[in-house]
Amino acid sequence: MSNSYKTLVEFLKIKSVSTQSDYLPEMKRAREFITDKLKTMSFKTRILKAKSHDAVFGQLITDPSAPTILIYGHYDVQPAEPLTEWKTEPFIPTIIKRKIYARGATDNKGQITIHIEAVKKFLEQKKRPNINFKFIIEGEEELGSPGIVNLANKYAKTLFKCDYLIVSDSEMPKKGNPAIDISLRGIIYTQIDLEVGKHDLHSGQFGGVSPNPANVLAQIIAELKFADGHINIPGYYKDVVSPTKEELKYFKKLKTKASTITEEGEFYVIGGGEEKYSLNERRWSRPTLDVNGIWGGYQGDGEKTIIPARAGAKISMRLVANQNPEKILKNYDDFVKSMIPKGVKIKITHYISGRAYKSSTDHKIFKLIEKALKHGFGKEPVFSGVGGSIGFVPIVAEKLEVPVLMVGFGLPTENLHAPNENFDLDNFDNGIKTILYFLNNLK
Repeated sequence: MSNSYKTLVEFLKIKSVSTQSDYLPEMKRAREFITDKLKTMSFKTRILKAKSHDAVFGQLITDPSAPTILIYGHYDVQPAEPLTEWKTEPFIPTIIKRKIYARGATDNKGQITIHIEAVKKFLEQKKRPNINFKFIIEGEEELGSPGIVNLANKYAKTLFKCDYLIVSDSEMPKKGNPAIDISLRGIIYTQIDLEVGKHDLHSGQFGGVSPNPANVLAQIIAELKFADGHINIPGYYKDVVSPTKEELKYFKKLKTKASTITEEGEFYVIGGGEEKYSLNERRWSRPTLDVNGIWGGYQGDGEKTIIPARAGAKISMRLVANQNPEKILKNYDDFVKSMIPKGVKIKITHYISGRAYKSSTDHKIFKLIEKALKHGFGKEPVFSGVGGSIGFVPIVAEKLEVPVLMVGFGLPTENLHAPNENFDLDNFDNGIKTILYFLNNLK
């Protein structure tokens, strides 16, 4: 096993689950692992205080007049549950047919390890390195990066100052087909709780005189998003920017088929979006609204004829470039509250929110990363988008005002956030080859 693989295996053994307090010692262990690794490469390191889980920062300044690269990643991972659906142990990395299976393999430990190992090889080859390196590896990405705003405000002009920001926390369209991402969607996550009384009621005795919170909730959800995919929140689409002709050309060039997407996600049929747009537009350049969880009333076997006292739902929205999360949240709150019958208690909780990001690709650095990807994978890269969110990018990119290279080495089939998460070791090797070429040709 190569030293690069050994590093990845040891990293993946750490149960750095940021969303569960039981794993606080493992989060600390992950920070220590990264710190120790960077120190062996002569980096100066420090821990940056965040909201829940601190970030690791490391820098190696070889020549103040040379270009500086800031490399972003995160060491926290999603919970492994449901454990019964894993074919291997989630925190015992297992290699099967050139894929390494473990929680965090592709999101994001495999991808940030590519950069660490590429920088390590670059420094070993160069007697006088002509690049300055900085790493910021946070522990709150899976929480929506709540501490990043404070870190950006505090360190954008000092520690984070750079010429280029590089991020690998996404996917290529398919194996052997590298990509440069030009957009990220933003996110809003909320919870609605309704209450009509102190306890459940007999549905015969009180049916017709007591409001049913589950019915009210269903009506709200039906009004938030119509069957054709249109989102009905006032002003929701007002600031949406349509893709340029060039972007649409990139999307079309991918020749994405519905069957490919359903196979990747192992679901049955395309739906839930605006059918008048292409599949890639719906994934990358159109906003969405989805119910992530819903509850209320009796859930057991058989019958229980009640009117529930309470009902609730978790609802998220994915935003696109130029949409303002604060504006949308206010309109959402007002719209939901306007549909509540008098006397029904409502509580709307706001969790994470973050802006979308759209990259400009006219800087010369994009030509270099194109060449690097072709060198690493033997094929011209395509430009694509990311349906998900990376809270760090829009916040820090706005502060730094530098080109952002988003180059994902994951695959759509690698089960990120799901059981049996894995990472393709060919992509791991080719990723290191790509970044090493990029570093050797950066001027």
